[in-house]
Amino acid sequence: MSFDEEWAQLVAKAGQERSAQTRLNRLDGGGGGGGGGQGGLTVQQDDLGLIGRAAHGLHTGLKAGGRHSVSASRSAGTQLSGDNFTSGAALSQVAETWERQVGTLLEACAHISNHLDFSSRSYGAEEERIETGMRNLRGQLMNPSRISDYYR
Repeated sequence: MSFDEEWAQLVAKAGQERSAQTRLNRLDGGGGGGGGGQGGLTVQQDDLGLIGRAAHGLHTGLKAGGRHSVSASRSAGTQLSGDNFTSGAALSQVAETWERQVGTLLEACAHISNHLDFSSRSYGAEEERIETGMRNLRGQLMNPSRISDYYR
């Protein structure tokens, strides 16, 4: 089954489960970015941390176990080639391709983990800056969501 076929099945299944409200792979027809409206994407800081930790865990596991067969496959490929088997060159090529693909996955996991760590720290620093900079008339720190109460 191709990726597109599998994706189409998952979209159809999600559509059945969530009825006509499913909004995958398209923007809301209304104005604006859709962040606060119905169907908008909301992510909590804790969610970012969980995803970042999962990416880091995947990176760690893949780094430890993802290349275990490369040296054995290369050795076998060299030996088969030395014994005049044409499959030796193919096995060596498979080992090289595997190593490149594992490297690409490691880079992707590291990028996701690092980006989410950065986003989480950045969000926390921005939130702290807003909280420490906004005070009510009595000098108490204001929660940013209360600001709109003062501007009506």
